[in-house]
Amino acid sequence: MNKIKVLAEEVANRIAAGEVIERPASVVKELVENSIDAGADSISITVENGGKDLIQVIDNGSGMSPDDALTAFERHGTSKIRTVDDIIAISTLGFRGEALPSIASVSKLTLITREADSELASQVDFWDGQLNNVSKTAANVGTTIQVRKIFSQVPARRKFLKTDQVELKHIMNYLHYQAILFPNIAFRFVVDGKERLHYPQTDSRDARMQAVFGTPFLDADWIRINHQQSAIQMEGYIGGLEEEKSSYADYRYLFINGRYITDKIVQHSIRSAYEPFLKKNRSYNQGNLPPYILFLNINPELIDINVHPAKSEVRFRDTQLVFGFVTNTITNALLDYEEKRFNRSASGEEKNSENVINNIPLRSENDSDVRTSNFGLRNSNGNSEPRFTSYRKPFGELYQQPDLFTQRPVLKGGEEAHKVVPDQQDISFFLPSEEDLVNPWQLHQSYIFIQVEDGLMIIDQHAAHERIIYEKIIHRLHGLAAETQKLLFPIVVDIPPYISSLVMEQIEQNLEAFYKVGFSIKSFSGNSVVIEEIPIEIEDWEGGELFIEILKQFESEYETTEDFRDSISKSVACKAAIKAGKKLSRKEMLVLINDLFACQVPYFCPHGRPLMIRMSLNELEKRFKRLI
Repeated sequence: MNKIKVLAEEVANRIAAGEVIERPASVVKELVENSIDAGADSISITVENGGKDLIQVIDNGSGMSPDDALTAFERHGTSKIRTVDDIIAISTLGFRGEALPSIASVSKLTLITREADSELASQVDFWDGQLNNVSKTAANVGTTIQVRKIFSQVPARRKFLKTDQVELKHIMNYLHYQAILFPNIAFRFVVDGKERLHYPQTDSRDARMQAVFGTPFLDADWIRINHQQSAIQMEGYIGGLEEEKSSYADYRYLFINGRYITDKIVQHSIRSAYEPFLKKNRSYNQGNLPPYILFLNINPELIDINVHPAKSEVRFRDTQLVFGFVTNTITNALLDYEEKRFNRSASGEEKNSENVINNIPLRSENDSDVRTSNFGLRNSNGNSEPRFTSYRKPFGELYQQPDLFTQRPVLKGGEEAHKVVPDQQDISFFLPSEEDLVNPWQLHQSYIFIQVEDGLMIIDQHAAHERIIYEKIIHRLHGLAAETQKLLFPIVVDIPPYISSLVMEQIEQNLEAFYKVGFSIKSFSGNSVVIEEIPIEIEDWEGGELFIEILKQFESEYETTEDFRDSISKSVACKAAIKAGKKLSRKEMLVLINDLFACQVPYFCPHGRPLMIRMSLNELEKRFKRLI
């Protein structure tokens, strides 16, 4: 009996679906890209329950004939390629002809499509890979596809889907990129009957960027890029050379030939261009790059986009050509930027080279009581210098939350994080008296060195402060009183549309929790909120920009944990904590150390990374060959 058999079409389609259709966002991606390839300038996307129960995409593209409507469900049925040479020169977004049959094999799918010269539209229905109906119906020119109950007949796949909110976030990320890429297309996104996004069609990329990122986008420290050389062209925006404090600081988007791509070659070329200009900049020396949003267009014959099922990676046929072009283009733009900035400074036009956002004055509950505590950490001994005390557990005595505090984080490679630093029982190695602890000092304004009884302790100042704030907020969310500082004047924070479409609902549903964290949010209007109070730990409010940063961090945290309390606590702690690169006085260092060892888990940051390293005298002596 033959062991090798040809798979049935249904089985082959489901295997293909496993490669192409990972989650609801994958369905949205395939259908929207088909709409774009069909020449649509208006695309409407509707989902229910994170796309698990319904995904509907309506476009006004060219539509299909009755024959094409059926052929589209054949594996490798495509209008994009005919020969091998076509694959090499492909310029459309989709081309392999696997999307529709793959989607139809794991859902209940209805396609309605009509060409301009047809009076009636064609309707095709598939149920879990089986053709169920072919008929005529009335419809506008274009294509409508409804996908219901994805993976309903493949429970092993469906159970791996995340919560509705997380799946929705993946869809939003994809639509976010498409809106940036195609300003000439109107996008409308409806979630559970409520419109979340609406980007009207525009011929201006700047106008679309403001619609997506908010009106202040063009006021940020951007350098415009637009350069072409033979078969390569690049345009977009790169960040200037000031340390960016706005909510755009972490935008690093690369689009290649109409797709959002992550590519190490281009990333390395961007870094190489910036490196000579950033030596003096502390935050960038840590490995961060200024923001960039770049659109790279390359002759299709010089690039292979068929190296990943989701087409999220590319392969260049001449990496040196691409590397050199990107590096030189950005280098020249930065040189021109520096020259103009120098000329403005020399002429007296630029009074302040720092791109600073004015802070809103703060006041406490008592107007005369202006808080001046260092980075939000208060000294329980009044004005006297803080004492360095042994480990204590005031938080644990007040409120226990074992699931958040006693977890054992795991480092990369599977090593348990608690093996890196001492367990709580080993806390006795710290010196018992303050007199012996006289000279904590900073290394590169990022790490605090402390002499301990049998060696040396090194503390990451940002991670330590992050842990302190995290535990304080967790306890507020579980019963302790909120600790806030009132703004001198309430401030209106305009949340960028691509963030607000998801987080506004979370804010509305968790107003009480936000207040326990420290944010007094009083009213809503569209994508704006009015904030009257902020957490006591926040020092650099940045006129409300920090709130947007917290919401962005919250989205990322929630996608991983799906726990509101933990996600918001981590987000506020991350953004409110002192940063690497901040100089601390001896008093500030002692306050930080003292508050750290009042924490329930003083050894790890909220994400499980070690925040301190201990080195014994024995280890030092071995390294200096004093001991064998």
